[in-house]
Amino acid sequence: MAILSTIMGCVFASIIMILSVYFIMPFPGSQHAETIDIGYTLHVWYWYLIIPFLMLAVFGYVKLYLDHASWIKKTLLILPFLLPGALYYLTSNVMSADSMFLQPRSISHIPVSNSSLDQSMIVIGTEINGEAKAYPMNIVGYHHQIRDSIGGVPVMITYCTVCRTGRIWDPIIDGTNEAFRLVGMDHFNAMFEDKTTGSWWRQATGEAVTGPRKGMTLKEYPIYQKSLKEWKRRFPKSVVMLPDMSFSKDYAGLSGYDKGIIQSKLVGTSQDSWKEKSWVIGIRIGKVTKAYDWNFTKNKRFIADNVNGTPIIVNILSDNATFNVWNRTIDSIIINPRSIGNDQFYDDGSQTLWDKTGRCIDGILLGKRLEAIPAYQEFWHSWRTFNPNTLTYGKGQ
Repeated sequence: MAILSTIMGCVFASIIMILSVYFIMPFPGSQHAETIDIGYTLHVWYWYLIIPFLMLAVFGYVKLYLDHASWIKKTLLILPFLLPGALYYLTSNVMSADSMFLQPRSISHIPVSNSSLDQSMIVIGTEINGEAKAYPMNIVGYHHQIRDSIGGVPVMITYCTVCRTGRIWDPIIDGTNEAFRLVGMDHFNAMFEDKTTGSWWRQATGEAVTGPRKGMTLKEYPIYQKSLKEWKRRFPKSVVMLPDMSFSKDYAGLSGYDKGIIQSKLVGTSQDSWKEKSWVIGIRIGKVTKAYDWNFTKNKRFIADNVNGTPIIVNILSDNATFNVWNRTIDSIIINPRSIGNDQFYDDGSQTLWDKTGRCIDGILLGKRLEAIPAYQEFWHSWRTFNPNTLTYGKGQ
């Protein structure tokens, strides 16, 4: 009976440790079901569940000891305790998300005009209050979040490599600049835990999906994704974040990710269309969302469309990395783009010529710039999951 108590106590404590990680990390079958509340419950009640089983195990060992069992039995009965001990170390220090993906120790920037920068690297960023900052995709992809300020306001730049989703959030909640840590993932999307309440927030939507703040949503800032060369063209006075060299080996593990050439089952890219790991350009106008197949759009270069009553242009530049979505209505004129090469386009109706940044360079709208619409490059499985009613473009067109 004493031996059984020890073994069962250690086994059940170990099972809880395994499940606490299983539901919030990318294990087979763990990310497809609606199990976020189970994972959160195990997280909150972790020690309340484990301690009784460990006490049961200790009770069995003490009873065996008091019964004057042989030294062989006493020694062998120590072995079951090694299982929860090893699992606790692994789940807390090796397999936990914030142990695998550490935050940068320092953040520094240099002007985008610096000649030492790789012009082909892909960056994400935004402009707030007249200040623009760019962040290399591979760097944010490793860290998952970068805390910074742009235009005098705090920002939380996030990226999930398994979903290929970049977002920039306002971390102010109830007047407090909230701290977040990477806690795991749900439906393959990164989740962050806030320090104040322990609520879990989904990276792709900015929504608290479980915990005391469930249902709250962070304010989002527009995000733009471009090659550094094109970012510099659009935001010539901006700065770009430098890598934290203490993480050089970790960054190397994502080499080629930004270009879509990394070989990885979890974060690699499918070159076909509408597969789980295919790229789409996703947009949201009002309550309507729409996904544009990357390959189809790349072949067309410019697509004129209407979403939720708004005329738009979807464009991928010839670097096959930079994309734009613009509102094609300006001064009551609806622009119908006709590609003329060099990533420029012409509107026959208004007889205006436009450059690759959406600025009119000839014609009656000279100097005007089309309004940018926030858009995301994303894996199809991610966009479809978090936008289940999305429209599509590129299927059968």
